[in-house]
Amino acid sequence: MQFLIVRGHTRLVPQGGLAEFPDAILNAKRLDLFNLYREVVSRGGFHVGNGINWKGQVFSKMRNHTLTNRMTGVGNTLKRHYETYLLEYELAHDDVDGECCLLCHSSAAGDWVNCGVCDEWAHFGCDRRQGLGAFKDYAKTDGLEYVCPHCSISNFKKKPHKTVNGY
Repeated sequence: MQFLIVRGHTRLVPQGGLAEFPDAILNAKRLDLFNLYREVVSRGGFHVGNGINWKGQVFSKMRNHTLTNRMTGVGNTLKRHYETYLLEYELAHDDVDGECCLLCHSSAAGDWVNCGVCDEWAHFGCDRRQGLGAFKDYAKTDGLEYVCPHCSISNFKKKPHKTVNGY
């Protein structure tokens, strides 16, 4: 909250001070800024954009989440709140994991996906393997789990080969 005041964003600070901060309610609870920030920076920061599954990856780790949540548009709501309360703070601090694409070794913005096995990041467009779904299939809630080429090869080598009739 002090960061917002120093930067001149006093309109975001409620009259009741810290006890009422932030002045945003999500799923009938005060917005969990700490976990929102932590989850976004651990995924490369706000600039990653569509590579972050806001509803499935971020919202599910926040105190605002419930198993019976029926809120629609939660991803867009979280993005808007992040831009309002946290983006300037993120840009002013070095908290963002300095991830780079495990395939092209660039940290350029784009279609980021996170490997479900090794937790490394890749640009979806850099993965040229046949048979991958579309980026949107991996980015949506309860979508496909992305497994990077390195982990796909490792998992293939670990699986025992099936024998037919004992051979």
